[in-house]
Amino acid sequence: MTKISQVSSPSLVRSWCVVLAAALFFFYIFIQMSLFNTISSDLVKEFHFNATQLGNLAAFYFNGNVLFLFPAGILLDRFSVRNLLLTAFVVTVVATYVFSTTSDFWMMTATRLAVGLAGSFCLLAAIKLATRWFEPRHMALVIGIVVTMAMFGGTIAQTPMALLTQNFGWRGAMQIVAAFGALLMILQFVIVRDEPKGSEKTEVVEHVKLEQIGFWRSLGMAIASMQNWLSGLYICLVNLPIFIFGMAWGVPYLTQAHHLTPIEATQATSMLFIGMMIGSPLAGIISDKLGLRKLPMIVGAILTLAAVLIIMFAPDMPLWAVICQFLFLGLASSLQVIGYPVIAESNPHTITATASSLGSILIMSGGMLIPIFGWLLDMSGNPTIVDNVAMHSLADFTRANFMMVVGLVIALIASLLIKETYCKQLNQKN
Repeated sequence: MTKISQVSSPSLVRSWCVVLAAALFFFYIFIQMSLFNTISSDLVKEFHFNATQLGNLAAFYFNGNVLFLFPAGILLDRFSVRNLLLTAFVVTVVATYVFSTTSDFWMMTATRLAVGLAGSFCLLAAIKLATRWFEPRHMALVIGIVVTMAMFGGTIAQTPMALLTQNFGWRGAMQIVAAFGALLMILQFVIVRDEPKGSEKTEVVEHVKLEQIGFWRSLGMAIASMQNWLSGLYICLVNLPIFIFGMAWGVPYLTQAHHLTPIEATQATSMLFIGMMIGSPLAGIISDKLGLRKLPMIVGAILTLAAVLIIMFAPDMPLWAVICQFLFLGLASSLQVIGYPVIAESNPHTITATASSLGSILIMSGGMLIPIFGWLLDMSGNPTIVDNVAMHSLADFTRANFMMVVGLVIALIASLLIKETYCKQLNQKN
């Protein structure tokens, strides 16, 4: 099919501005996904949650996300990406503010579910716009930068969020996050556009082709592609340590099992996201330069598995050494980013968002494993209670951490089965 970039040839500056402004929502959503790692102790003290209850509350984001990813992909293929992004941003900001004011558990879960539903648009929208504003040979780098922005959001949700919580309480900190989101939404409103000037006719042709394909056939094409399943599974499981250590259990693990202070623990978990910020664009550049996707993905699974095992079995070490361990884990995990262009390159442009939504369902399903981690922690049945907080032993955390080891072995198998795309569009007929 005719490439949009050949029709409009937008300037690189304009293209980057549009895609990065769209990625601001992904950045903000990663703050939402990761802040439970920081405020979990405050929630436990106020509401007396156990590990399973806290895990269930955190997982409601992922429940909403997985529930709506397919509809989000279908909507993004058919309607204005800009308008859908802005609507999702409004929902997220309002839900964040409501969460900060309520003490009702079911209202808290409802707001997290709403944020998850809105968050289903964040990465899909950025990928959809990237395919319109950039050529395929740049996709790994562009998506790597987009993921880097998201990881920066995860970093903001660690030590900065902990300091806000210390000074304003968790409710005040959440309200500041809501206000910050409103500012980002205004910036996105000003900059983001659906397509380059002059490409409107090409977009009309794509919509006509999409209507000719039909809803059920486009859905079937996405589901029938083994590339989508394997890539989504790979990204999900290589990302699992980020979900576990960066978004929910990293701070409790380091404070309870390794006796760091909460601020020290957030300094270490921040390194996960800094490692991802450094590694994601580098992974994209290396993959694009090599003209390979499969080999870097295999290496990523092996290195991530090694990093998790080091964290699990290293003895108590000084803070700088723990920081290095988590930085290495973040760098290793960043190779997951190559799975996104594999999905984009393995499907026709007309169903980019629909195909990406299938991959994202698998990816975000990893967050739904957070309650299982909490359940594994609670299996001992006799945690020590200190200041209304259940304190788990190193053995409890080791048992739960093995969930990541199993997941990463499966990710390695998936990467071995993926078909190499050589950084080219495999399907050019639709």
